[in-house]
Amino acid sequence: MSNFPDWFTQEYRRWNKTRPGEEDFLAFCSLLGYTPETVLSWMHGESTPQNGEVLSIAGMFSVKVYKVLGLPEPDKEILQAYVSFSNLAGELRSKAAHALWEADVEIKNNRISPQSDEAKAIIAKTFDKWGFAVSGN
Repeated sequence: MSNFPDWFTQEYRRWNKTRPGEEDFLAFCSLLGYTPETVLSWMHGESTPQNGEVLSIAGMFSVKVYKVLGLPEPDKEILQAYVSFSNLAGELRSKAAHALWEADVEIKNNRISPQSDEAKAIIAKTFDKWGFAVSGN
């Protein structure tokens, strides 16, 4: 059994202690970009984060979440790209994490060079699917 619920709850408590004033669980959920029901299900071990959710958690806490869940860490480029979305509000940031994760999977599955025009088209299509308008090169 995964020790994710314990790790995640500990990270929540650590986050909560570092906030001025009275931050609460709803603010934490909002920051993550997931519903309180989803976050509680992770904390209680009823479900575990998947795919872009894991990237979103890693962006907030650390890539240690991958080790805790027994998953391989994503490429450094994906993490760096995700960090560039750190100024977005929680829900938008979580959507960006899902879009990045999906694009990365498709690029890897099709063995496409990440720098190719084909990869850029996949990224643009995936971000469009998640509600982001992509323009330029």
